[in-house]
Amino acid sequence: DIYELSNKYFQNNIQTPLAKAAKEYLFNRKITDEMIKEYGIGLSLASNSDLTNLLTKKGYDLNTLNLIGLSSYNHDLYIDRIMFPLKDLNGRIVGFSGRRYDGQKTEKYINTKQTPIFHKGNLLYNYYDAKEWVRQKNQVIVMEGFMAVIRSSTIGIKNAVALMGTAMTHEQANLIKRLSNNIILCFDGDDAGKKATLINGEEFEKMGLNGKVAELKDGLVPDDYILKNGKDEFIALVNSAVTFNDYKIKSMKMGMNLNSEEEIANYINKV
Repeated sequence: DIYELSNKYFQNNIQTPLAKAAKEYLFNRKITDEMIKEYGIGLSLASNSDLTNLLTKKGYDLNTLNLIGLSSYNHDLYIDRIMFPLKDLNGRIVGFSGRRYDGQKTEKYINTKQTPIFHKGNLLYNYYDAKEWVRQKNQVIVMEGFMAVIRSSTIGIKNAVALMGTAMTHEQANLIKRLSNNIILCFDGDDAGKKATLINGEEFEKMGLNGKVAELKDGLVPDDYILKNGKDEFIALVNSAVTFNDYKIKSMKMGMNLNSEEEIANYINKV
């Protein structure tokens, strides 16, 4: 109940003149008013105690607000951040991720700490809203972060979920298995994303799942790839995803000296 009330407060804030800079940031990232509404995006204010004061006036105990990660002593934990609500498997808000904007010199994201109802490793971003779309497509696309999921939805790809990071837990792997046996990994195109693709792909392989990989080029994240290359090219990339084994064989060749017979022999043995 507290998270739901807080989310309404954040959503109200982003529709006020106080949200001018935050709205400009979102619009520059091609996040529209429709997307803001659909994904419940909001704003925490620059004042450091507005939400805490609101909730205590509603009768909620300060110790509880501290416990669930909205307050720290008598002050708001989220200050001047764009707020993304995080839902559990049944669609209830159980936490938030607050993103800095406008060049602020602080952590890029602040996520709700572990609480009695929020364990990041037990949840997937967009799981609840993607379930029906996954059933229709008989396929689930696994991404790193929620911005990738939100951007994908704007071009009609709504069967995507996110780990909220690169390290997949055993619980998340089982949740994905419950959604579909047909999995496409679409992680960021940087070195960390490539490494995560290999690690997580092998985990799915152990579970007997049909893993494929949609590989992003030039170190781009899905959000930027879609903005740069457009809807058709991204959908074509997803539709032409390669099997995980093909991706693994290709990755083994990276940085290899193909003029060296010894290196080629070692590569063949690895494959």
